[in-house]
Amino acid sequence: MTMQQPSLIATAPLLQRIAIELLQCQAILSRIEHSVHVALDALAPLVPALSLQKNMQDIDLLEQNLADLALCLSAVAAEPALQAAQDLNEAHVLGRLRLEDLRHRLHGRPSNAEPADQIEIF
Repeated sequence: MTMQQPSLIATAPLLQRIAIELLQCQAILSRIEHSVHVALDALAPLVPALSLQKNMQDIDLLEQNLADLALCLSAVAAEPALQAAQDLNEAHVLGRLRLEDLRHRLHGRPSNAEPADQIEIF
């Protein structure tokens, strides 16, 4: 009985792909923020000003956090010490991801889904 060797994934490229995903999330959030601003302009008289302002500030903070995390991961991925680090167990790192398309992108494979041009809020 032979034991199957774990499939390995390179650490630095994986971190760079995660950074790219974070930037894409930040861009999505930015579009949502813009859409919410446009939608709420019409509803402004009906929404308490302080509540609206706090929620918009939270969206902006989340957007900034995603962008900063992406920059941080990109810097970590570029570190020479990390470039020489051992590869990671692919199943352990990516096996728990629920989104198949995300798992494909983090592997460095093309996405199966078409990019969304429009954002719908339900």
